[in-house]
Amino acid sequence: MTNQGSSKFMSMSGLVPSTIFDKMNADMDVSEEMEEIRELLYEMIKKNFPMGVASTHLADKYHEEFVSKGLGRELPSDWLQQVTAAEEFEAQTRGPITILFVRLSNTSSFKRPPINSVNVRVVRADVEPTPEELKEIKLRKETEPLEHAKSFEKVSSALKCGAEVSVVAFDSHSRMFIRATVDDDTFNSISSTLEEIFDQEIASPLDSRVQIYEILAGGAYALRDSNGTWFRVIAQDPPRNGQVRCFFVDVGVEENYPVNALRLLPPPKHPVVSVGALVKEVCLDIEESDKKKKAFSKENLTEALFHKQTRSSNVPSLLPKNFKLVTMEEKNGRCHVDMGDENQRSLVAELSQSDATPSLGSVSCVSQPAAATSLPSNWCFDKPFMIEPMSTSQMPKTVFPASALFAAGPMDISLRQLSLDPMPDYMYTKLKEECVLPESEISGQPQLGSFYAASIDDRWERVQCLRPSKIDKMAYCVYLVDVGAFHYVRKEAMRKLNSASPFKKMLMFKCKVSGVRPVGGKEFWSRESHEAVREFFEAACGEAVMVDLNSKGWSSWKQLNAPSVPLCEARISCCGRDLGDWLVACGLALPSDGDIFD
Repeated sequence: MTNQGSSKFMSMSGLVPSTIFDKMNADMDVSEEMEEIRELLYEMIKKNFPMGVASTHLADKYHEEFVSKGLGRELPSDWLQQVTAAEEFEAQTRGPITILFVRLSNTSSFKRPPINSVNVRVVRADVEPTPEELKEIKLRKETEPLEHAKSFEKVSSALKCGAEVSVVAFDSHSRMFIRATVDDDTFNSISSTLEEIFDQEIASPLDSRVQIYEILAGGAYALRDSNGTWFRVIAQDPPRNGQVRCFFVDVGVEENYPVNALRLLPPPKHPVVSVGALVKEVCLDIEESDKKKKAFSKENLTEALFHKQTRSSNVPSLLPKNFKLVTMEEKNGRCHVDMGDENQRSLVAELSQSDATPSLGSVSCVSQPAAATSLPSNWCFDKPFMIEPMSTSQMPKTVFPASALFAAGPMDISLRQLSLDPMPDYMYTKLKEECVLPESEISGQPQLGSFYAASIDDRWERVQCLRPSKIDKMAYCVYLVDVGAFHYVRKEAMRKLNSASPFKKMLMFKCKVSGVRPVGGKEFWSRESHEAVREFFEAACGEAVMVDLNSKGWSSWKQLNAPSVPLCEARISCCGRDLGDWLVACGLALPSDGDIFD
């Protein structure tokens, strides 16, 4: 799952032509350095990816295992060409990705049938790039991102005392991001200009896409979110598992996004780049003794800084209020500010006067019980919380896009409707905030059948507690209701859910691949087919998948102890590749017009 799994991108630009290896005529590099890289990659594929691996995923794993630990050299820009030139490797183009295989010793070379005929639309440039052009784009990728990041260290000159500002993002009173309202037009102009630039690059032989191994930590890039809006961002860390953590220099938030959502920014003198960052990180200028007051909690600050509207029954929308920047002073390397509302009342003064909900603007006070340990009205950890699956009547009836969440094989795939975005992001953010509260801790033993939150791989998930572990008496078998997978977790990693949460539905549904059956007349799918399905989604690096239901429509998922979520049989495609056709072409499935084995 990505950022929180709701930011997906569908782009057919820059697909690798099927004749890529015929087009590259450079000499094969037989240096000791390149031979060492080939040996490492060969062993990685042989050991970890016997069914083949996407070149981008392999590059990411190589960097993680060798380069980041100082055990290997960086991959050169033409590494893919140099690897496939060696006899021990085989490469196949499958839609937007290149899959690498190795030829094992003492065995014949088995080359899977080409997949180019399976609903693949290849974008070809009218002209081939010259060596000079290739050298230029390589130099841009190595130098410009860091140069652009330096230009974003400067902030808009509109951010000064007396200016009208809004807080566009914040973590706490000590880390807030403000933007001048006069820069709103500039913000929108940057986004529209970037959209024009990258729309024109669709058929370019030198588009601005970057590979996983080309992302520079601390470098600046352009990024498109799930709504198709372009932003300027800085990569905070090296990519991991196809994702990179990005800081939005004009918004002030940090999120994980797939690498294939990033593009190179235009050259340094372009207006989109020459404009400094539109947000500035500040903190409220409050006394040390006031910093721990409830009035400065994140919940109260949210009410003071934002208008809360409701777009639907589940997802509240926060619109920033406008303030006048009253004071702005650098202290100990940080910018301390105070802001006044429309009635010229100081934000800091108003909050400091009370240890309860602020009364600024149109924010109404929420009466609290006298007990000092009382929780806000939108928190309640004393009552059981029920999470229901969506009904089949709520599910789409035609082709629709979805996010891939989990895949155990052709007959067990967890998906989530893309139309639910950004609700999953909001839900996971609230879940993370609620699980750090002492009130959410479980005092006794978890109740079997009840719903909780569990920390799994450094992320809080909603789970249903099924039974104690038969191996570890301190652990429990749980079902991740928004992912569709089983897991074992200890009590100390579990929390009570907030029963006042508006999120009452399970976000995922199950899907079986339609139109295929196991090879050899068997009723069970092979381990290789299960691995191939998982790698299909991993290679997509967060791209949305299209779900085309068959005539059976929706039914209910039946699995021991698991909730009965909606189930469909469908053709699943991503970036022009059909999963069922791909399994057939790989010799892992046979076409089937009849029923599918369970």
